[in-house]
Amino acid sequence: MKEHCEVCGQPTEIEVGFYYGTGYVSYALSVAFSVATLVAWWVLIGFSLDDTRFFWWMGTNAVMMIILQPLFMRLSRSLWLSWFVKYDKDWKEHPLESFERIVPNQEG
Repeated sequence: MKEHCEVCGQPTEIEVGFYYGTGYVSYALSVAFSVATLVAWWVLIGFSLDDTRFFWWMGTNAVMMIILQPLFMRLSRSLWLSWFVKYDKDWKEHPLESFERIVPNQEG
């Protein structure tokens, strides 16, 4: 991930360990995806205790989660950053204040 936004100059590493919370966001996205695919599978194909349709869903869901993991990680970082850095529609007129780092000598 780049250290600063190429357009506005906003630092993306606000403080040391800033992105540790993205694991929870990525987990929530994964759970939401799994629930959505479970409901879609149930509506479109159905579940039964007499066959292996549930295990087919589990396998398909696992493969899709592995394939989509980079997307979930990137999306969770973007969401996490958007919750802590508010968008300024007049960012060209307002310069960045401080980089909000807790320990300034640990930059870079």
